[in-house]
Amino acid sequence: MRALFICLVSFFFAATACAKAADLDKTWSAGRLTWRGEGGVVSGLLGDSLAEAAKSLGPRKAPAVVYLHGCSGLDEISAATARFLAEAGYVVVSPDSFARAARPASCNVASHVGSLYRGGLALRRAEAAYAVAQVRRLPFVDPRRVYLYGFSEGAIAAATVTGVAVKARVVEGWSCHAGWPEYAGLHAPPGQPTLTFTSRDDPWFQAEWARGDCGDYMKGRHGSRSIVFAPPDPLSAQHYVSESPRVRETILRFLR
Repeated sequence: MRALFICLVSFFFAATACAKAADLDKTWSAGRLTWRGEGGVVSGLLGDSLAEAAKSLGPRKAPAVVYLHGCSGLDEISAATARFLAEAGYVVVSPDSFARAARPASCNVASHVGSLYRGGLALRRAEAAYAVAQVRRLPFVDPRRVYLYGFSEGAIAAATVTGVAVKARVVEGWSCHAGWPEYAGLHAPPGQPTLTFTSRDDPWFQAEWARGDCGDYMKGRHGSRSIVFAPPDPLSAQHYVSESPRVRETILRFLR
């Protein structure tokens, strides 16, 4: 009887682990792959585009960015960001968190209300780590030049995920301050420089616990930089700031 119980428990945990692995693989294969081909920027479903990208890029090893979308999923913002990075020569992989079999909503975009699902961060961190590991194996990617970039909810994951082999991180639309302790701070090792963008009047972060910026966590982090947009800067009330040419140029200088 005891042996049967152990077998059932082992089967349950093995099945659970397989389900989680399958979920992660869905976020990868259903994500977007964007790169600069001979005729311009190309973007497609990642699972269907790997062979085309390999043929297009040839034997050269390109730098790559793993881009983590916001709480609303892959949208115009993630597509625009991938395009500008691809135009600069980066291969961009954007995992799709909502490709999971069950993915609770964590925000209401219309009302700028977040923090609806606390467990969302664990999912996003797992997606980030999985995507980085997969990207580093791609034959057309230089594993020494892989970067992690997150926007909004994706920025929280980019700021706090540990154990990822990336050269640097970009965090857009996050203050590094949170009411839930696992959401707060910067968890990148000192050897991974981090560039962060925070807007003083960002409508998503008006609660007292969200005030501040990631510079509060940058002591001893050589090469890291916190940029805060404050009035009268027109970006001071924006959540998505990388639409601005000057922000894009700052990001590209940092990555280079």
